[in-house]
Parts: sequence; structure tokens; C-alpha cells
Amino acid sequence: MSTSVVSFMSTIDASIVNIAVSKISRDLLIPNNQAEWIVSVYLVLICVLLIFFGKLSDQIGRIRIFQIGTLVFVMGSLLCGISVNLPMILVSRAIQALGASMTMATNFSIITQIFPANRHGIALGINSSVVQIGNMAGPGVGGLILSFLNWHYIFFINVPIGIAAYFLGRHFFPKRKSNHSQVNIDLAGYSTYAGMIVSFFVMIFWGQIIGFGHWKIVLLLVLTLGLLAAFIWIEHRQTDPLIDLKIFHNVGFSFGILSAMLVYSCGYFNNVIMPFYLQDRLLLSSAATGVILMSVPILNFFSAPVGGMISDRIGAEQISFYALLIFVIPEIILIMVRPTWSLIWLVIGLALFGTANGTFQNNPMIMGNAGAEFQGIAGSIAALGRNLGMSIGLAMATSLLYHGISLQAGYRMTTYPNKHPEWFVAGMHYAYRYAFGLIIIAIILLAVVLYRQRQNPIKNR
Repeated sequence: MSTSVVSFMSTIDASIVNIAVSKISRDLLIPNNQAEWIVSVYLVLICVLLIFFGKLSDQIGRIRIFQIGTLVFVMGSLLCGISVNLPMILVSRAIQALGASMTMATNFSIITQIFPANRHGIALGINSSVVQIGNMAGPGVGGLILSFLNWHYIFFINVPIGIAAYFLGRHFFPKRKSNHSQVNIDLAGYSTYAGMIVSFFVMIFWGQIIGFGHWKIVLLLVLTLGLLAAFIWIEHRQTDPLIDLKIFHNVGFSFGILSAMLVYSCGYFNNVIMPFYLQDRLLLSSAATGVILMSVPILNFFSAPVGGMISDRIGAEQISFYALLIFVIPEIILIMVRPTWSLIWLVIGLALFGTANGTFQNNPMIMGNAGAEFQGIAGSIAALGRNLGMSIGLAMATSLLYHGISLQAGYRMTTYPNKHPEWFVAGMHYAYRYAFGLIIIAIILLAVVLYRQRQNPIKNR
């Protein structure tokens, strides 16, 4: 319960602030582009710190890191709520990110540590449903809070919930002593990794502004890949590396991470495109749009635990493969849907997407293919993959949507084409064709995993 509550808070805070950016901008008397740093600094710092705390938790204790992270997150939330200027809220968001990275890096490994192996699927499935709802519910929850209260309460609400989660953890988590004598962090590897993550995010954020074909973005891509190569070179030569790269020798683990990234990327296509389609193209009210979009998290909430129970019986890889096949149906609907179609088709498509999303058991698949000695770092790699997947999905959905619109217009466009709404529909279909391609790649990856398991079930499990 404690891990799920904190997971929900830390993930929802990655998106809930988006809806409040304009109000924060006006209240603090800062331009919108500077207010966007409040969102960016949180996401970037989480990704920079995840692997560090995953490694540290393997050495001094996962529950200890998680509990400290919960308190740090609560403190950061309180400071965000009382912030009165941009520097103060940026520092506070950095503290929030520090706490969130500590909890995200350890929550999966705590679950696998506490629950018996035959219950990992259902336990991780419930946690996954909470995380997914946090990812999707941010704008809705934020809008509800802002309807009655000011933006400060978006952060204040975390304080009592976080304190309650901390004391739940103190009561229910097993008590184990930490061994501080084993602390050893690969600083050379970590510095290279941190530089790579920062370079990647600058490339993503800047590319959405100036275009991903710009030479500066290409240069950042080269820098990111160069730092990745340097990181791998350093890790191979460390006696106690930040990430023991042997963990990636397990195809189930590596392909599980990649397929999870692809699925999270596809999920963000809906977050970016659907609100425009429903409100600007179909002219639905905000309330109607919210009700329709809630079909995804609602179905996700119910299907994730069921998928977890099934994965305990037939294996996470197999149920995830079936879930990816279900994804094909809503992606085809979203590629073909038109304003003249009955709205029920869109609801069916989004409901099936939520069902497939919940049934896809990426966490049990990833954690189950990591050895006991890798559980801490495996959990942080899984969280990193989730955050990178969402960031890549956001960049892809935005860029592909407007590229598709630009193809119709014959010139570059970066806004909704009010005079030519049919261009938006064409751009939407264009973007969703790429989302469909991502699902097909994920299907192929898991097909390879299942094939290898059947060929050599002992080695690959």
C-alpha cells in the first residue's frame, strides 16, 4: 500500500503541473517558457538520479532508501506549495525529484522482496495500475483542484498523503539493518551516465522547438550516443560498476525494458493528440472529453490486477504478448477514425487501449528476468525506461502530428489548423501509423523472448 501510494504521487506530479503552468506563470510574473522549467527540471533530475539510487539501494537497503525518499518528496512538495518566486520553486522541484527518484528506484524491488515469487504478478500488477493511473490522471486531477483552489494546493495535497504513506511503511515494511560498509559508487560511470541523460533531454525538449532535423539537434544526438559508448566502455572496466551490464545478457530483461518503453511511448500519443481531437475537432466540452479519456485509466485499473494474476499462472511474457495483440485493435481504430464516425468507436478504441495497457505486465516481466542480486538496479532501470519512454512518446507524438499537418498544408505548422480541421485529422492518422509501428516492434521483441524460452526454458527464465 505504501509503495503504491507514493508511486501514484511521484508519477502524477510529472504531469499534474502541466495544467497549472499558465497560472503559476501569471502568479509568479514569469514568462511561460521559464515556467516550463518547473515541469522539465522534475523529469530530468528523476532520470539522472534513478540509477544512482538503484545502485545505492542494493548496498544499504531498498526500504531505507524508499522511506527517506518519501520524506524528501513530502518536504519538496511543501516547499513547492509555499514558493513565491521561480528560483524557490525550481529548487523545491529539485528536492521533490530527489525524493521521487529514491522511491521510483526502489518500489519494484521492495515488492519482489516482500511478496513470494508466486504473488509477484498480482502485486506488481496492482502497483503498475496505480502508476499508470498516476501518469494519465495528472491533468484531470490538476484541473479539479484548480477549479476550487489555487495552484499551491497541487503540491500541498501530497503532504498529508505522503506522511500517511511513510507511517504505513514504518508499520508494515520488514525491519532490516543496513550495511553501510558496502557503499561504493562508480563516479566515472555515473558522471558519464548523467551527462548522457541531460544531453538526451536537451535534445528532446529543444528538438520540439527548432525541429529534430536541425544541425544542433543532430549534434546533441551524436553527443548522447558518444556518452553512451563511453559509459559502456567505462562500465566494462570497473570492478564494481554503476550498472553490471551482465543484467542485459538476459534477453527477457532487455527486450522487456525495450517493449515497455515502446508501450509507454504509444500511451503518450493519446495524451497529446486525443484532447485536441475531442475538443477542437469534435467540439466536445471539457467535461465530455474528460469522461471519454477516463475510459483508459478506468479499464487499466481493473485489467492490471487481472493481468497480474494471469501472469502468475502462465508467465508475464506470455500475457504481455497477448496484451500487445490487443493493442493492435485500438491502434487500427485510431488510424482510421473520422469525425463522421459514431463516438462509440472512439470509446471502444480507448477502452481496449486501457485494457491492453493494464494487461501488459512489464514490471513482473522485467523484475522476473533480473537475478536476486540485481533487483534494486533492475527496478531503477525499469523506472528509467518508463520515464524515457514517456519523454520519447511526447516528442514523437508532437513532432509527427505537426509534421503530418505540415504535409497537408505544404508548409511547416506548429499549431492547430483552425481553418482546415481536416488537416489535423490527417496529421493524427499520420502520427498513429507510427504508434502502430511501435506496437508491431514490441510484438516482435516479445515473440523472440517467447521463442527463446520455449527453446531453452531453464536458461531464459
